[in-house]
Amino acid sequence: MNILFVASEYHPFAKAGGLADAVSSLAQALATRGHTVSVVLPRYGSIPTDSMTPVNVPLGVPLGFREEWCAVYHQKHGGVNVYFLEHEAFFGARDGVYGPTPASAYQDNARRYAFLSRGALQLSLALHLEPEVIHSHDWPTALVPAYINLIYRPAGHFLTSRIVFSIHNFGYQGIFAGGDAQEIGFTASQLSASDLYQGNDINCMKSAVNHSDWLVAVSPRYAQEIQQPRFGFGLHRDIQRRAPRVTGILNGIDVAEWDPAADEYLPATYSQTDLTGKAENKRALQEELHLPVDPTVPLVGMVTRLVDQKGIGPLFDPSSAAVARICRELPVQIALLGSGAAWVEEEINRLSTAYPHFAATIGYRNGLAHRIEAGSDFFLMPSTYEPCGLNQMYSMRYGTLPIVTRTGGLADTVDAETGFFIEESSAQAIFTAVEHAVMLFRNDPKTIARMRSTAMGRDFTWDRSAREYEELYKRPAE
Repeated sequence: MNILFVASEYHPFAKAGGLADAVSSLAQALATRGHTVSVVLPRYGSIPTDSMTPVNVPLGVPLGFREEWCAVYHQKHGGVNVYFLEHEAFFGARDGVYGPTPASAYQDNARRYAFLSRGALQLSLALHLEPEVIHSHDWPTALVPAYINLIYRPAGHFLTSRIVFSIHNFGYQGIFAGGDAQEIGFTASQLSASDLYQGNDINCMKSAVNHSDWLVAVSPRYAQEIQQPRFGFGLHRDIQRRAPRVTGILNGIDVAEWDPAADEYLPATYSQTDLTGKAENKRALQEELHLPVDPTVPLVGMVTRLVDQKGIGPLFDPSSAAVARICRELPVQIALLGSGAAWVEEEINRLSTAYPHFAATIGYRNGLAHRIEAGSDFFLMPSTYEPCGLNQMYSMRYGTLPIVTRTGGLADTVDAETGFFIEESSAQAIFTAVEHAVMLFRNDPKTIARMRSTAMGRDFTWDRSAREYEELYKRPAE
């Protein structure tokens, strides 16, 4: 099967979150299963071209009242043909992916990602890729389905291509001021048929929901949740109308990168049958983070974006402050790695000063993320919603028991044999769940050992997910 992915992130070239890991892992899993997979993404300024090959094709991308031109580079990665669209003003001369910092966004993002979406289709025609499936991911490429239906199919292109759109996080929909509609290349009649408008604004995700042949949420439970007002963020009725075309396929994880038996970031490796090295990783992590070295004290890890979705309100807001209460009342250590809003970073720094058994690192360091997964006894994810989540699966593979809210992919991957549930997104519920895990650690080590072994035996490979995508790709379009 010939498959074209369009995405704004792809590991290891460009990453702002879990989207990069999911797109690259799925693409490579499909390639391993014998499919021809091509991916188009921007060449951000942080991506060097040293190992790339220039593609000798002049590529014009019509947008609004003018045509943008770009260079194209190619690199083979993990069996996948990765194409990079180089546009210096849109991507090359910018810091970050969506904005200069994780908490900010560029004002012209509507045009930047319209350029990516339409540029990928232009490149497909220029290179005669002839994809049987065109699969775009999240709001930055949510215009792809409408471009195909309203511009390319009337011109005789992509007539038999199936249009698949993945919803990785419905909380980010690509909402822009209505005036930005003039920047994305639709005529007035096309705009009226695009399903872009939501009140006075445009909503890229709304357009994709209504123009795709198949909509894929990244876990079965999340596919149901987004049809509810709480998780639909204003589009639940649109999803309900397309319900027969909505499915959920659970993400996998890269089991080669996240493998405690061969992880180069760890001071000691270990496996399901020999957990000796896990104790060494805990000791080494305590030393690295200047925590008291004590194997009898349970260590709770967190690697997270410090945003509302991840539960930072009940965790750190001084009016509720679950973390502060945990530090005061429970015999526990906490190791946190993350970044986000200024107020929460300031509160975390204050807690680090106040409690010697709370260690926080602001930012992201991949090696440290691996060591927190390996060295912790528990991993805390009190998300208000979680489309899929990856860290709970990394944790289980590393014998670190997740403490999670009962939502989305967390509920699809964790159960009573492998972790602990937070029954609601509140400070009290978080405290109660952590307290239960800590008391079990202290009083029933045999149960903890059994849960660790069970968790490490769970199958979260991408091959399972790729097989489900293959079946979806074969289903007839509308």
